Amino acid sequence: MNHFTETHNTGYGENIGNSFKGILFGFFLIIASIFLLSWNENRSINQTLALEEMQSKIVTLPDTKYNNKYENIPLLIQGDVLPQKELQDTQFQVKSDGLSLHRRVAMYQWREKKTTQSRDKLGGGTETITTYDYVKEWSTKGVESSSFRHPEEHKNPPMTVNAKSFTSDANIGDFYLSENIINHFSNSGNPISLSSVPNEIDGFNNHQTFLYKGADINTPAIGDIKITYTQTPKGVYSIVGMAKDKSIVPYLSQNEKDFLFIRVGKVSANQIFQEEFSSNTILTWILRAVGLLLMFFGFMLIMGPLATFANVVPMFGSLVEGASALVAGVLTLLLGSIVIAIAWFASRPLLSLAIIGVGIGLTMLMGRFKKEKVAKTSPPPRRSSGATPPPRR
Repeated sequence: MNHFTETHNTGYGENIGNSFKGILFGFFLIIASIFLLSWNENRSINQTLALEEMQSKIVTLPDTKYNNKYENIPLLIQGDVLPQKELQDTQFQVKSDGLSLHRRVAMYQWREKKTTQSRDKLGGGTETITTYDYVKEWSTKGVESSSFRHPEEHKNPPMTVNAKSFTSDANIGDFYLSENIINHFSNSGNPISLSSVPNEIDGFNNHQTFLYKGADINTPAIGDIKITYTQTPKGVYSIVGMAKDKSIVPYLSQNEKDFLFIRVGKVSANQIFQEEFSSNTILTWILRAVGLLLMFFGFMLIMGPLATFANVVPMFGSLVEGASALVAGVLTLLLGSIVIAIAWFASRPLLSLAIIGVGIGLTMLMGRFKKEKVAKTSPPPRRSSGATPPPRR
């Protein structure tokens, strides 16, 4: 059986207790979000300043010949990157003339998929239905089946072969690239033909593009293993770094950010820095979103007891929860914009003030929207029965 369902009922009193416990966790989430937002903004500022510094000093070399006048300054070097040795996975006799060789291992395993649905009940209780589904799929990591809710008949064997990478040091003209530098190259790589590997090796059958251990590749069984190989090929690359004693190393900025950028083919310095500035912006906004969501959920947890008390009648609980979400959103926009603005104030004061202005503006718009919504849903005022009628003419 691969499908299981469990139902758990929580009483009104227990829900109230849990909601008050959630207040403490809510304060923790808000504090954590403030730290995350502050750290992210400082990271983004320092990254931007370091990239601007490096871009202002970058020198594009005309060729790959060494000249000591280019020592300890940021450089863009373009040319053929060639490995110094052949790479080999001796266990399976796989060879490569590339810069790195990557063994990828996948095993057919059980995986547990858990879904939970909750609904409020009249009287303030909650019914939670948890469903466990067990499916078979390929995974590059061992899935520990002993932690399953229903481990019986869903047991995974241990992975007997692990993923592994092999790297060669290399040269680009007169400049040396250590294995550590080569590891910065993209490892997505190109597939490798296994035509030179024996038809059967170490219990695996060779299918020319992959090795397979199992009875039937068309109907895999739990424990079957599939191995594929890719390589980072030699060829023309553009490398942004720093020359030190004829070696290419990461450039260290004044604020101690180290940079090493690698692109396939010949790519200009302007394009590389545009991509790096863009990547920094995208990461900044992703972390901002995470921080603001943590703050929002923190405020929701703090106001959680209000919805829990009202949940005696589920409809009332939903209304209170909706109002709490609106208040939490307003507080998140206000506090979040202040935290972000403070982080930017030292280096970008005008931007800092703009962020605060936007935050206050959005907060006022949300507040106005709330008032208009309440006004529309409220009944018109009723005339008192004792009101004086208009005078007759």
